[in-house]
Amino acid sequence: MTVDVNVLEADETLLEEIDEIMEETMVQLFILQPRTAEALEAAKEAAREHTAIFYVAPLTLRFESDEKCVGFFVDAPYLLEALEITKPLFVDESQLDDALVALLRYKRGIVLNATKLHDGLEQFFFAVGPGTIDRFSAEALAGVTMDRIVLQSGYPEYGFEQIHATAGKISNAIFRPEPSIIANATRSALTLLGFKK
Repeated sequence: MTVDVNVLEADETLLEEIDEIMEETMVQLFILQPRTAEALEAAKEAAREHTAIFYVAPLTLRFESDEKCVGFFVDAPYLLEALEITKPLFVDESQLDDALVALLRYKRGIVLNATKLHDGLEQFFFAVGPGTIDRFSAEALAGVTMDRIVLQSGYPEYGFEQIHATAGKISNAIFRPEPSIIANATRSALTLLGFKK
């Protein structure tokens, strides 16, 4: 089983072929990452129709979310100081600067599209996938504890089957078996998102 923490949209192919995708790729949970009100409505509809689909709502649209929302995307960092947020936070690595890292320091969540570890984000996991794995240096990967990595596809830009290729590259860098990497990443994602205690 694998959890994909960064699905950009649930397109027609995903929605119509989800059972086959789950069987062929072992991805069992798909976390959609809508960024607009329109995309959020589409994500909510997809999540209502499929038990394996959940979503992350933009922080500015948090009041539009429902029970299938597993976290909030930090689209307005200034809200982090004013709100008591209990769900995990998601942030794209491209957003990170010293000010945002300081705001996130005592929060928990996932850095999407990670290409390196970031000091100061001790309670954050780093989502690695086919679009980012080749930007990690072998030394950086070797220094990563497996408990800090989760897996992402970036679908539809990349296919779900590429998650296993990503795990294979991590495996080669840190000399751990691929199934162990996938199992750790899955356990970390399930625990953070509240599916596992």
